[in-house]
Amino acid sequence: MERYLGREVHAADGTLLGRVSDVLADARGGPPDWLVVRLVGPLPRHRAIPLRMSIEVTGRLLVPTSRAALRSAPAARPGRGLTAPEELRQRRHWSEG
Repeated sequence: MERYLGREVHAADGTLLGRVSDVLADARGGPPDWLVVRLVGPLPRHRAIPLRMSIEVTGRLLVPTSRAALRSAPAARPGRGLTAPEELRQRRHWSEG
């Protein structure tokens, strides 16, 4: 988990999307599989993205998504696990993209 905290998250085109503020397990309490990203910008907004979507390249995490797709994802709260309905909303969002 610690290897992800504070890491920059970039879109595939290099655009900085934010930094990892938390790593969450799914509602069943399995291994971590969600990165909570604090989006760049003046307002503290957090979104979750599936850990399996990230690729580590030269110290950065790359994700195959756009800033708009990440911002339109359901909100996430660092320091708090996902409930089953929240996880379902997250999975639905990321499977539609």
